[in-house]
Amino acid sequence: MIDDYLIQQNTDNLDGTHLTMKNTIIFNGSTNDEMLKITPDGFYIRGVKVQQDDSEAETVYKTFHQWLTWATLNRTF
Repeated sequence: MIDDYLIQQNTDNLDGTHLTMKNTIIFNGSTNDEMLKITPDGFYIRGVKVQQDDSEAETVYKTFHQWLTWATLNRTF
């Protein structure tokens, strides 16, 4: 379990500014279709860019939750 001391030790040198993302992360659905894509310029759900507003986090969370539920129910191990 990570404790507060360990977190503080590893984050003291961060300057507090927004960290840049260098790669794209893609979560695919059952037919290998793109369900959720996270890029440096924003989030995409099923190929449509999510508008950056006060409901963005909730929208992305719900989509990720749907993908995670599907992935858990369809795991092969």
